[in-house]
This record gives sequence, C-alpha cells and structure tokens, in this order.
Amino acid sequence: MSGADPTAGPAPAIFNAADTSARAAAPALHEVLVLAAAAWRGVQGGQSLDRALETVLQPNSVTGPARAPADQARLGGAVRDLAAATVRRAATVDFLLTRLLHRPPDAAVSGLLAVGIAQLLARSYADFTLVDQAVRAARAQPHTAAASGLVNAVLRAFLRQREALEAEAGADPQRRFNVPAWWLRRLQAEYGTRTTALLAAQLEEPPLVLRVNARRASVPQMLERLQQQGMDAVQVGPSAIWLQRAVAVERIPGFLEGWVSVQDAGAQLAGPLLEVAAGMRVLDVCAAPGGKTAQLLEMADCSVDAVEFDPQRARRIGANLERLGLAGPNARVVVADALDPPAYWNGVPYDRILLDAPCTASGVVRRHPDVVLLRRESDVAKLATQQAKMLQTLWPLLAPAGRLLYVVCSVFAEEGRRQVSAFLQRQPGARSVLIHGDDPAGLQLLPCATAPTTGLAAQPAGAAIPVLHDGFFYALLEKT
Repeated sequence: MSGADPTAGPAPAIFNAADTSARAAAPALHEVLVLAAAAWRGVQGGQSLDRALETVLQPNSVTGPARAPADQARLGGAVRDLAAATVRRAATVDFLLTRLLHRPPDAAVSGLLAVGIAQLLARSYADFTLVDQAVRAARAQPHTAAASGLVNAVLRAFLRQREALEAEAGADPQRRFNVPAWWLRRLQAEYGTRTTALLAAQLEEPPLVLRVNARRASVPQMLERLQQQGMDAVQVGPSAIWLQRAVAVERIPGFLEGWVSVQDAGAQLAGPLLEVAAGMRVLDVCAAPGGKTAQLLEMADCSVDAVEFDPQRARRIGANLERLGLAGPNARVVVADALDPPAYWNGVPYDRILLDAPCTASGVVRRHPDVVLLRRESDVAKLATQQAKMLQTLWPLLAPAGRLLYVVCSVFAEEGRRQVSAFLQRQPGARSVLIHGDDPAGLQLLPCATAPTTGLAAQPAGAAIPVLHDGFFYALLEKT
C-alpha cells in the first residue's frame, strides 16, 4: 500500500438525524475531548494518528471498561473526528496557543486546549457547549483538574479575540494550509497557481466514497438502496458512489453483505486501467488493505497474488476478500517482501502487475492529516529511491506484452512523472501507454474539492476520470 491508506473512510461519528437510537448512544463530548487530546499528544510525539488512536482507545482507566462493539465504534469515530480536526489545523492551533498563553502548560492541559481551540475554529459545536465540556473534561482528570480555570479562561479569551486572531493566523500560508515551508515550496514550484486550490481541498473533511462490487450489485441498484434508507448519494466514478453524509460502515446498506467497499474514487482507477481479463495472472504488490486486490477479482476471473510485508495488514486483505465473497483459489495472499521475488514468485511471468508503491502520501492529506507533521523533506528522495528499486525488481516478473501499473498517492513529481521518466530512460524494453491526454509519463490527479456534482469526464482509454478524488499518480508501462 502507498504511504497511507486512501481506502480508509472518514470517521463514523456523524449520525442520521432520524436515528435517535444512535444519538442516544453517542459518547459524551467531554469524554471524547479527553481521548482526542491524548491522541493529539501521541501525534506530537511522532506517532501516526491511527496508531495514537489505537493506543488511547484501548480499555483502561481513562476509557473505562470494554464497550459493546457498536458503542466502541461510536466512541472511536467521535475521537477520530476531533483528533483529526486538531491535526488538520495544527499550525494554526500552535500559533493561537502561543498568543493566548504566557507560558505553555503541561502536555495534558496543552492537548485539551489544542483540541478545544480546533473545535472552536471548526464551529462544530455551539461555543458555550464546547467551553463547558472542555472545562468538564479538565475537571474529570486528576492531572488536569487544577487547570480547569485556565482552560476556561483561554478558550473564552480566544472567543473574545477570534476575528483578529484568525486573521493573523491566516496571513501566513504555512499556517493557513497547515504545511511546512518545504512542502509549500515544492508544490508552488510544481503547480504554480493551482497550489492554493490543491491545499484548500486537503483541508476538507474526507469524503466517504464507495466502490460497488460488480459481482453483487450495479451502481443504479446501490443508489436505489441508499435512497430507500434516506441516504443522499451521487455517482462520482464508473463504480464510485459518494455518500454525502458519512456514517459508520456497518450502517451502510449492503456493506456487510459485500455489496460495497470504502475506497477513494481516484484509487478505483487501478482496476479499469489494468484491463484484467479471465485467466490472467496478476501480481498486486504492497496490497493491504486489499481494496485493489478485491477490485481486480470483481472485474474478471483472474488469478491474483496479493503480496504484503506486514502480517497484520495482510490479514485485513483476507478479511476484506471474505466479506466480498472473493476469497478462494484465485486469491493468494502472501506475506513477503516485494523486493524478494523468490518468496512469492514461482517463475511463471505475470500478465499484469500492480505496484502501489510506498510514498509520501502527499495526495491523501485530508484523509491522513498527520502526514504533513510526520514527513521530512528528505523522505521524498528516500522513498523515490525505494520506488525505483521496486520498479527494477518487478519488471523481470512481467510477461512480454504484459503491463505494469505504477501507482502512488502522491502529488510530488519526484515520485510520479520524474520517477517514471527515469525508469523509461534506463529500461529500453518498456513503453508508456497513454492514460489520459498526451503526457507519456502518466496521469497526475490532484485532490478535488467536495462540491456536489454528477458529470463524468470521458477519457480515451475507455475508463473515466472520477470527478471527486484524492491525489494520485498513475503510469501504465508495457513490456515490448
């Protein structure tokens, strides 16, 4: 899988207004604030947001005893919402706290203030509700109880000065778009005037996009089923449906039956571009969590070797294939290093190879906002070197006239166009197949803003470019 998981859906913390049982079971805001603050501190300490959330949501003295699965899902979704909102506004939050505090408090209090400020910026709750619950959250913990007055004072001070403080924070594009200086410079050099729109799109909440399992249902059937449940949805790709109000996956009609998977519309281009057919041997490298593996098996009676280095992530591939009704002899999940072909390859060339290479994940920031905090500029070159090595290693495994699809969820040219151009120069037996337009180096998708729309733009290869997607780069390479 690329540097982050673009198949991941948004946090399942938003409930249908008519669903009173879900509302009644929703966790108390002050409890969510405490856990979100702890997750925020984990990210500041260098953890990924997913890892930090996994840590704080373990049953303990703070979270309480283990909850029923549905209640745990609601709590986890609510905590993710608040923690992600804080990470998404990290630069602005840090700036505002330096303006509002004479000296930094201890980490627990600082974390609670950060989450509170982020929610006031997001205007997700009435101001008085948020302040009241933040104070209650401070009082609920022994190590923050003495600072409840400080929490109250700082949040109220922000509200009094909100307009001026927000204007000051937004004057600096690094703070406004929550990116480090090197990231901003790189995008401006590569995209010029398009940079602002790109960065603005990545500040949004991630859209919840579904891929319809063609073996179980059609897009019209799924749209009708969603409509019957009162869920607004629109088609945004050949098999992609945008569910305009996010819900927990188990509440999506047909999800547990294998009708749909959660997968970004941009990531869904992989299957159509590879054009798999019955009987083909396919290699899917860095395959977890299995979204693209499943898509290939949904499209044709092919045979797929899904290779994943991480055993825990590899188990997710199997679980997803089981849910979709795709597990069987045609789907082989192998725990192995992609750079060690003897560990998974029997010597028979593959007709198709899908390389979803490790990358900076710079194209999926709205889905993984911690990326901008955890990445360093030196990571770009390191990952580009790894990508080049993977291309060289996998190319001999491809049959003559076979095709390799190179994918990264990145918007940096060093991982995309430049990477592919360099490969073509050193590999005379490779040619680039045009995907869209006239750029032989590949197709660069930039994050799209989540404005409701229904049209699809046709592209020459017969597939379609989705109208709502994150940032991806695709290159289709054929062995001549």
